[in-house]
Amino acid sequence: MFQYPRRLFQIALSFIPYLLAFLRDRHRFIIVGGSRTLSETAARERARDIRDTMLELGPTFIKIGQVLSTRPDLVPPIYAEVFASLQDTVPPGPFEEVSAIVDEDIGLGSYDEFDQTAIAGGSLAQVHQARYRGRRVAVKVRRSNVAHVVETDLKVVRRLLPIVVAFAPRRHRFSLRNLADDFERVIQQELDFTREGQMMDEIRANFADQDDVRIPTLYSEASSNRVLTMEYVESIKITDLAGIRAAGLDPSTVAHAVANAYFKMGIVDGVFHGDPHPGNLGVDRKGRVVFYDFGMSGRLTPVMQDAIVDLYVATVQRDTEQIMDVLIDLGALDPTVDRVTMDRVLRLAIQDLEGRAVSDWREIILEMTTILNEFPFRIPPDLMLIIRVGTVGEGTLRQIDPQFNFLSAAREFLLSHGYLGHGVRKWLEGARDDTVESVGALFRAPAKVERLVDTIQRGELEISGMNLEQSLTVIGRVLAYALITASWVVGSAILTNVRPDFGAIGWGIAAVMTLIFLVALHNARTRQ
Repeated sequence: MFQYPRRLFQIALSFIPYLLAFLRDRHRFIIVGGSRTLSETAARERARDIRDTMLELGPTFIKIGQVLSTRPDLVPPIYAEVFASLQDTVPPGPFEEVSAIVDEDIGLGSYDEFDQTAIAGGSLAQVHQARYRGRRVAVKVRRSNVAHVVETDLKVVRRLLPIVVAFAPRRHRFSLRNLADDFERVIQQELDFTREGQMMDEIRANFADQDDVRIPTLYSEASSNRVLTMEYVESIKITDLAGIRAAGLDPSTVAHAVANAYFKMGIVDGVFHGDPHPGNLGVDRKGRVVFYDFGMSGRLTPVMQDAIVDLYVATVQRDTEQIMDVLIDLGALDPTVDRVTMDRVLRLAIQDLEGRAVSDWREIILEMTTILNEFPFRIPPDLMLIIRVGTVGEGTLRQIDPQFNFLSAAREFLLSHGYLGHGVRKWLEGARDDTVESVGALFRAPAKVERLVDTIQRGELEISGMNLEQSLTVIGRVLAYALITASWVVGSAILTNVRPDFGAIGWGIAAVMTLIFLVALHNARTRQ
């Protein structure tokens, strides 16, 4: 009965000192006084203190920290970096609680053997070895009462959120209001083992025809919303370089295999493993990448998959207009954004990144979100997990291969799978449509201009109440020829890129129109 008030008081008491510290950064005496700027060392120390507080408060706040690490639109870069190190490795709970859940959902007797000592422990669940129908399996069991704890914490978060929003900068308020919904969805999905099993099965099916990735087999008949029974797969920890080399494997090759697996999941399949920290990745003796723990996993729509590729291509081609269009399509950027100002800022940012030869995913994301924060911008929920995969995954892969280049790996994957060519084909299709429309306009333009000239010759055209005389007729004729000539020049240029044969005809007509224009211009000057 009193759990909610006690928890509300505990959480509020834990974070009030940090709230006051942030307010003092803005006004030295809370509501008055000048602002102060923390050194990088002091900011990092404060971020670590907040991270440790989240760890002490338990699973809900560990997940909040992990979500915030993917939101550089809300937290400063140093905080995002520190929060990304949050891993919910905690001591396992008593076996009595585990056995009660397994017995209630599956039946403890369904297993030939069940090891009482956990081999892994997290804030939401722990894993035990067992034997099922003669096979060695891993059994993931949700912690007792964790769902109730999370539900209580979510109520507290919703109660305290309006206070946080009231003190937050105005540009962050919209994103903060949506953060509670985004976070609640993430943690509820992780608590739903039925969903996790379905995602694991789907991802395993997507890699069925590839021999460089291994996903454990799920035993659905021995699984429930709180228990997952899966194949036990031995592997070398992905960051154990000595073990990888001892197995005769090349760490650099392993790093690229992990990256390609994630590229395939996100860009080709649209269903992906979302937590690539070293504890969830391994490599077996055959060099196959092994994935564990699919609680944090996501799904992309075909539209979002295409948008991600388009965004990469637009960035490579320095097409800032296309970058803005894709961000608007993704819902990250407000359609009413000042495109002129943003175009200029994006160009400067791209030039800066190129000048510094930046190839780090994290640094690129931080640079771009720092810029975009000055505009109507927010990171949609569907992109949060993609950012986490990129930032956490890149850090993991750099531990395997310090020279790993995320952008180069992405380019190689897109080229080998024809995605960059697909982008070119889409551009050509767009150019073709533009050409058809332009050609139609070209053929309609002469008739419209001729009608304009006839109107001028009849003396029927008026501008601001003034009748146009004969001198304007001559000027109108010259202007008409100039417009027609320009139309053929532009149209011929477009046609040349798509259909060179039609382009050649267009250039011939443009040359004739140029000659007519020059003659008309000469006659006009002679009459004057």
